[in-house]
This record gives sequence, C-alpha cells and structure tokens, in this order.
Amino acid sequence: MKALPLLLCSVLLCGCQDREARAENAALQARVTELEAQVRAMQGEQATALPADAQSVTERAAGQNCANALTRTLEVFREDSLDDRYPSAAQTQLPAECVDFRVNWVARSERAYTFTVTDDAGRELARQSGGAPTAAPASGG
Repeated sequence: MKALPLLLCSVLLCGCQDREARAENAALQARVTELEAQVRAMQGEQATALPADAQSVTERAAGQNCANALTRTLEVFREDSLDDRYPSAAQTQLPAECVDFRVNWVARSERAYTFTVTDDAGRELARQSGGAPTAAPASGG
C-alpha cells in the first residue's frame, strides 16, 4: 500500500509536467511558424525589388545596348554609301533600343562621330566613337 501513494504522486507530477511541456511546445511551434512566415515575406520582397546598384547596372547595360545598336546603324549606312560616309543628322534614325535614352552628339562629320547615351537625369551611360577624324591640312613653308 505504500507504493500506491507514491505511484499516485508520480502520475500527478507527470501529468503536470506533460501539460507544461505541451504548452511550451505549442508556444515554440507558434513562434517557429511566425518566424517562417517572416522569412518567406522577406524572401518575397528580395525577389521583387532589385537593389539600387542592380538597377544602375541594368540601366547602364541598356544604355550600352543603345550605343551598340546606333553604332551598327551608322556603320551599315557608311558601308552601303557610295562615298563611304556616315549619315547626316537628317538621315539618322535612332534604333528602337534608344527610345528611353538621349543621344548627345559630341562630334559628327561625314568621316567620324562621337556620341554619348544618357538617362533622363543626364548621367552618361555609354560613349561610342567611330571613323577617323578628318586631318587638318598640313601647313608647309
């Protein structure tokens, strides 16, 4: 009979500990679920928003793409022309790659060109040159 009260006490103690452990496990599980939801939300934000430097790199690449397309246009015109010259301003059509950019002519002649591609804020994204600048007449004495 001595064992009966001891057995009863141990059962009661186990029952109390069991309830506490279940409550702690439930609280921990709720916290883990909450943290997992926060991680998923952060990963979703990362996937949709490009960092500023990535946007800058993308914009520079698009500007360079515009510059390359315009250079191809100018060189094709020169190769197809009878007098091996670049197109005049009136004859130049900007390629579709340059729609969102501004092309600034630094130097332009029938034999050479230099231009820059800038964004709306005026930042230079690309620069291209082609041809040979016309040589100044030699002065002789």
